[in-house]
Amino acid sequence: MSPVISVILVAAVSSQASRKLTQQNIQHCTSGVVMSLYGTMRTGVSGMSAQANRLSTVGENIANASTTGYKKASVQFSSMILPTTNGAYNSGGVQTDVRYAISSQGTFSYTTSPTDLAINGRGFFVVEGADGTEYLTRAGSFVPQDDGTLQNAAGFTLMGYEYSSTADPTIVVNGFDGLTQINLSSATLTAAPSLTGDLDVNLPAKAAVGYSKTTSLVAYDSQGSPRLLDYIYTKTADNTWELDVQFNGLSVLTPAFDPTSVIDIAGNLDMSAVVGSTVTGNYSLVDTDGVTRPFSVLYTRTATGWDLEFDHAGTVFATDYIDDTEFDGAGNYIDPLPEVIPPITVGTWSTGTINMFFSGLTSVAAPFSLTAAIDGTPAVAGSLIELTFDANGQLVSPSEIATEAVTIDGAVLNGLTLDISGSTQLASDFAVTSGRVDGNAASDVVGYEINDKGIVFLKYSNGDLQPRYRLAIADVQSPDNLNPVSGNVYSQSNSSGVIVMGYAGSSGYGSVLSGALEDSNVDIAEELTAMIEAQRNYTANSKVFQTGSELMEVLVNLKR
Repeated sequence: MSPVISVILVAAVSSQASRKLTQQNIQHCTSGVVMSLYGTMRTGVSGMSAQANRLSTVGENIANASTTGYKKASVQFSSMILPTTNGAYNSGGVQTDVRYAISSQGTFSYTTSPTDLAINGRGFFVVEGADGTEYLTRAGSFVPQDDGTLQNAAGFTLMGYEYSSTADPTIVVNGFDGLTQINLSSATLTAAPSLTGDLDVNLPAKAAVGYSKTTSLVAYDSQGSPRLLDYIYTKTADNTWELDVQFNGLSVLTPAFDPTSVIDIAGNLDMSAVVGSTVTGNYSLVDTDGVTRPFSVLYTRTATGWDLEFDHAGTVFATDYIDDTEFDGAGNYIDPLPEVIPPITVGTWSTGTINMFFSGLTSVAAPFSLTAAIDGTPAVAGSLIELTFDANGQLVSPSEIATEAVTIDGAVLNGLTLDISGSTQLASDFAVTSGRVDGNAASDVVGYEINDKGIVFLKYSNGDLQPRYRLAIADVQSPDNLNPVSGNVYSQSNSSGVIVMGYAGSSGYGSVLSGALEDSNVDIAEELTAMIEAQRNYTANSKVFQTGSELMEVLVNLKR
């Protein structure tokens, strides 16, 4: 019994005169006792309430012990101290704060579904709710829907970025802009025409001249149809072979050619010609497509030299000027530097850069006689490619070959560029050491795969994997301070820090596990222990309240 109550009891049994307590003193003391008992009862209620909160989190944790990606809740206690006045102690209480172990990773359970996903490390999947709002989650039990999207058990849709095989998608680091729903049914039949490849072979060094061997590659036309190309190797001399590429028995090789790069004018310009006199020289050059193009040069006498006009089919495509001072006293052209004519487009064809020389030109009083030495090798249809090897059997030239495009039943088999730099000529049998052509036949989607970097591949019936999406991974500075939302998802709070976007496996983000689910991080044994503790503590606090109530009843009876 408290000292104050003892005083009250003594006052009740002693005579009023002997203790000399006034009715006012008794009322004052009784008031202090009442306040103290009320505080005791309130403290007991506070303790019961706190333990009830703890028991609630235990119940929630146990209920979600099998919930994928669930993060356990716990109650943290802190004391509430009231100031002491006039020697009377005012009992405070306890307050609770619920925290979530969001940053604590659970164990993994492995499944047979490639769309069951988990993150091994930091980060969250980004999902979209029915209200169009984005949330974060570790619950990766995604299931394909009839519209092709992926939803988890709570109905949230997985989000990501559209992806190509040539570049990573651009992300908005501090926001959800650019995200789109992952859709596995967004692709239909597809066909990719062939454009490039490689073909490396070993040609037998001991083969006799005239020896021939054929191998084949399948390429795909613009409609996805497979087309067979035959590669025919024929030995023509030591360390020298010819290669022909045929489709349906016809060569499709792009003929080798060299465009014109040098024109050297020779002959004589009659220095006695009157001003305005003209003379024309007719020539031809090889354009950048290997086609021979006729052109003419019109020489016109001026007072101090000659104007030159280069003409093709009535179109002047270049001009030049030769000054009389460029000839010596004997009439010989003395300027060794060429006139550089940059590439010029003439109608549908183009020239390369041409160096114009006049090293064999004279200007004397004699009749005109104009000639030209012009380099360049035109393309010749059906010409074969010559392969040359060094003494060690390594290919010297060329390192790649090209074929011409072919139109077949309305489809186009594109010209192919094949790397043959790994070909050899060694004392061994003919063998293909590498053969590959890009493109694919028409095929439809039969499945999908997701790798550890979060790239979603669509799998086609021909076995090809085509990247279509990359999963968005988000993180915050303080994951445990995120706001939990119904459905096992989280939203940003004032104390969690801003959401930062990234990719799996980079910049500290965890890797994606396909065919796995993150288990709840709830420990049943730990929760059952906490349940017993909460029950005992609740009972103890209820006893405090009960005792305070009984003492209050005693005090009330004393007042009667």
